[in-house]
Amino acid sequence: MGRYRLSARIATGGMAEVYLGRRIEEDGRRGPSVAVKRLLPHLTSDRRVVQMFLNEARITAQIHHPNVVTILETGMDGGEPFIALELLEGRSFAELRQEAAERGRRVPLGVTLRTLVDACRGLDAAHRAVDEAGRPLRIVHRDFTPDNIHVGANGCVKVIDFGIAKADALGSGTEPGTLKGKFFYMSPEMITGQRVDHRADIFAAGVMLYEQLCGRRPFTGLKPEEVLARITEGRPKPPTAFDPSVPDALEHICLTALHRAPESRFETLQVFIDAIESVGGSAEVASSEAVAAYVESLFPKDSDPKRLTLQRARSADPSDSGVSAPSAASAPSRAPRADSQPPRREPPPRKRRQWALLALAGLALLGLGAGGTYLMLRPTVPPAERLAQAETAPAPPQRLAFLEGIEKDPRATAQELARAGELLMELGAHEAVLSLSETFTQRFPQDLEAHLLEARAATALLMGKRAERSIEEASSLAPKDVRPLLALADLRERQGDVPGALGALAKAYEKRPREARVAPRYGLLLSQSGRLDEAAEVLGAWIREHNDARPLAELAFVRYRQARMEDAAALLKRALRKAPRLAVAHYYLGAVLFQKGDTAGAERAYRQADQLDPEDPRALSARCQLHARTGDANAVAEAKQLIASRFPAQATALAAECSAGH
Repeated sequence: MGRYRLSARIATGGMAEVYLGRRIEEDGRRGPSVAVKRLLPHLTSDRRVVQMFLNEARITAQIHHPNVVTILETGMDGGEPFIALELLEGRSFAELRQEAAERGRRVPLGVTLRTLVDACRGLDAAHRAVDEAGRPLRIVHRDFTPDNIHVGANGCVKVIDFGIAKADALGSGTEPGTLKGKFFYMSPEMITGQRVDHRADIFAAGVMLYEQLCGRRPFTGLKPEEVLARITEGRPKPPTAFDPSVPDALEHICLTALHRAPESRFETLQVFIDAIESVGGSAEVASSEAVAAYVESLFPKDSDPKRLTLQRARSADPSDSGVSAPSAASAPSRAPRADSQPPRREPPPRKRRQWALLALAGLALLGLGAGGTYLMLRPTVPPAERLAQAETAPAPPQRLAFLEGIEKDPRATAQELARAGELLMELGAHEAVLSLSETFTQRFPQDLEAHLLEARAATALLMGKRAERSIEEASSLAPKDVRPLLALADLRERQGDVPGALGALAKAYEKRPREARVAPRYGLLLSQSGRLDEAAEVLGAWIREHNDARPLAELAFVRYRQARMEDAAALLKRALRKAPRLAVAHYYLGAVLFQKGDTAGAERAYRQADQLDPEDPRALSARCQLHARTGDANAVAEAKQLIASRFPAQATALAAECSAGH
């Protein structure tokens, strides 16, 4: 399938089958083992099924969180769609519960709470996800059930199967008002066809918590119609009616999540998680290690049929058999292992002599260049002079040459190492920065800049644990400095953990509410996360003292979403007087004018935004939506062509928005 060689089928469902696969590059290199999901053959001709299948990958790919299954790639092979995703070993939470029930037991409360808390963390990240332009996707899973929570043999919990999920900015591929998901977990608003948002998933989490506490569902009946009617009535019995030992706090959490009215439930899943984790006592959340041990006790590696199937599939993978071939093109089923290199063929003696002469000539030419000459003289040149040469060098390769190995010079001071690290960061040489920071922290363990530099490099290289250690060290050295908190916010954003980034920025804001590096950034992220009242407070406080264009524009966007159009328009005028070429201000102005009925003014504003920042697709997409709403088919077609040519990777999603005409 595409570039993936499939070894063996490891699972089959009602719509699709899953194979163990491995990506094969054109040069024969192998990637790690992955799962490749493909539709059952008889469904590939059903357009609606294919749309639903691809919708799962399209939405899931927008979410980057350790508690959500990772989509690696989607593709078509001979007209057949497929999805490559991370390989998971374990069982669904539904299977854990079923196996425990067959043994006359219930899953331990702590294990269930850990499973539910981690799954909710992943789903909360989905709820808060934004696209590349920072717009909220407003993803709702709509099928958050034990079947769609995977509990790994390693104790890692992941939300899976976003096949019927809904994302405002991406579309859902399903008809509005249609019942989706398993009805026992449906919220009242889903059943009655009302507007559904993230709080429907909170209701489903409440159902799963109730099942654990009571050993039964909160809403039952002899027929589906009876169950649906009782869900819409919204009067579940308290869990203590079935088990008096249920902690009062846990009962309150459960019933709050199950409230009939969405506005009376928890505001977010993160609030739900915090409430559960604060209970303690008999409701202590188990560790991931305890979850892994419990999975092993129910489904031992050496006897569980599914895990044995996966083991057999791995053994059938030629990449793990020790057999190798020269290239994937000539022998795709017997290519070399990913962790080994093809055997080298020694050239004949005459060739070796020619290559040696060429190498010497190349070195001589390098020595004639400025960078090469400097490399030869480098050991005698003081670090300060090397830094000066690097700062004035005309090309990045020369700048790198001047900086290479500067950390090995014992004469280099802490300030010089910090400056070298900054220059390397500017060049994007993150591995070199990490190497430099290792020596920097060893020589100057009490220097804050050394640990912050290491944190930044590790964050850029997605080395989360190492970045966290460096940030912790920096925080202990300078507890009043906000830079470690800003570094933590950078790390969390790179990890897709927006709530974590907001938490770090909130602490920084508490320490330095007037800090230029803190307040505008905190207000911007609050706005992008939909926390409008808080964003208005932070941004408003900042612009009262600073006439900064970007915070003014963002506050205007907050007012726009609060339906305060006049305030939004006035703020945008201020922002544009301050910075006439601020593209995002023109984009927001277009939205305000369109809302006020001035379509011609909105069109001009969107065009201006697009001209000022052609790399941002939002203005072009907004123009397309504007024309769709006004019924100008020719303008819509023209805008779609521009989208396809300028933003091919996002064309499908942007075109879907355009067709919707929101």
